[in-house]
Amino acid sequence: MLSQENISKQPLNKGFTLIHEFLMKNNCVCIKNEMNCISYTKIGNETDIFELRVDKSRVYVSVPVKNSPYQYCTSFEDYFRACEYIEERFKDFYDKSENI
Repeated sequence: MLSQENISKQPLNKGFTLIHEFLMKNNCVCIKNEMNCISYTKIGNETDIFELRVDKSRVYVSVPVKNSPYQYCTSFEDYFRACEYIEERFKDFYDKSENI
């Protein structure tokens, strides 16, 4: 269940700060906030999840596929490129008519 506590939290991993700020400005809620993983969704679209995971050498990104129950996953060598990718996929996923 989504709680107000999750909505207002800052990311535990500071590498997620840029994407956290972007997604929070766009009415997303943080549903998972761990040192190696952070996930976001929108109320009403809880099955559409934007997620970043990190390990020692890669940043893994999972984004929803529009009009599909599937997620697309890829990885990057750094946080910046992973965050840029999620931001662009978020913009693609939600039409501009939804005021992103």
